[in-house]
Amino acid sequence: MNNDTVWQRNFTFLFCSKMVKITADSLAFNTILWFLILDGKGAVGTAFLIAVSFLPQAILGPIITPLMKTSTLKFWMFFSDLTRALIMLIIPICYFNGFSPLPFIILLMLVHSATGASYDPASVSLIPKIVKQEMIQKANATIQSVGQAIKLGAVSLCGVLIVLIGAAHTMLLILPLYVISAILVLFIKYSVSEVRNAKAAKPREPYLKKLRRGFMLVRRHHILFPLAIFCVFLNLGSAPWEALAAVYIAEDLNQGAIIHSIVRVLTTGGAFLMGFILTRVKVNRYGLLFVAAGIVEGTAFFITGMNSLLLLVFVAAFVLGATISAINVPEHTIIQISVDDEDQPQVYAVISMISYVMIPIGALMAGYAATVFGAGKVIAFGGIVEILAGLGILAFTKLGKSQRSDLSKAKEDSLEL
Repeated sequence: MNNDTVWQRNFTFLFCSKMVKITADSLAFNTILWFLILDGKGAVGTAFLIAVSFLPQAILGPIITPLMKTSTLKFWMFFSDLTRALIMLIIPICYFNGFSPLPFIILLMLVHSATGASYDPASVSLIPKIVKQEMIQKANATIQSVGQAIKLGAVSLCGVLIVLIGAAHTMLLILPLYVISAILVLFIKYSVSEVRNAKAAKPREPYLKKLRRGFMLVRRHHILFPLAIFCVFLNLGSAPWEALAAVYIAEDLNQGAIIHSIVRVLTTGGAFLMGFILTRVKVNRYGLLFVAAGIVEGTAFFITGMNSLLLLVFVAAFVLGATISAINVPEHTIIQISVDDEDQPQVYAVISMISYVMIPIGALMAGYAATVFGAGKVIAFGGIVEILAGLGILAFTKLGKSQRSDLSKAKEDSLEL
């Protein structure tokens, strides 16, 4: 077996499971969205769906992850997939029997989102256990790039399936995808002997102490703390684009749904290409790449918002996609290299919670501001927020200066906290 490739047995199973799950998640969200619309739930139903799609996952992450052990990561992922599969069975069965009230559907989707509070931290933390440290970046980039393409394909497939067989029947097709993803995870094997020896040498920490430790690690870690702060401004700055892109294309560019679809395709293409590049190029300064990508993203938002030129919007969309991979890959890699195995799930969940809550806040603020200043100017202002935050992080923190060796040293230092 070639040890210089990321495609070892365990990573192959994880990769296949993730791709099947990404397909299922994309199909599930869009199918439920159209199910609510076609069932007469309208704007209220879709608004609630979007709200419960990521907030429970972000908020519950730090609460659930202290319960995780390195030896049980794959089982958290397994039961997360099975729970989502069960939801894809319950909704259509109830619908076929004439029972589909909005509160019931939203409650199930809240549970659907909450399972991500265990799956995502566990899957990110699992990668360092099954690939060599020098292959972590490549593993993250591979999942990121292919995952973006899978999402786009799943959205297109969802539309076809809903037209052909309806939203409720499409959910029944999603169910086996979650089951397949769950089964593939169980084939992953990794050594936990070192973890068990460490656990035997010291008493088990109380839950509340582990809960506090996740927040304390992020606060005192000289690399993770500025990373978390910048994540806040990244999501705050990108929220106007996420909330107003369709409005901007319709009102400022006088274009329709086709142009919006092209923008999404270009964004996915940029993310795929950058992810592919990061599988080939070895990065030494992950923090610098992370911050620089955020500044470039902010610049793209600013240029797009201030210039109502269609060609410029297309170029900016591609650049925005590239920055998605250039931000996500180093973020995950920094956590995986600079944090101890047992602490990785909780650190990931804490950073996600801190940053993700900015999305609805930013989107709400952007919506109101757009009625006064226009969508373009609000999008441009979001870009300015990202640019200034990035320059501040580079000037006043060590994140941009940190190298791979600094991440390993930070991991050793974190054990003493």
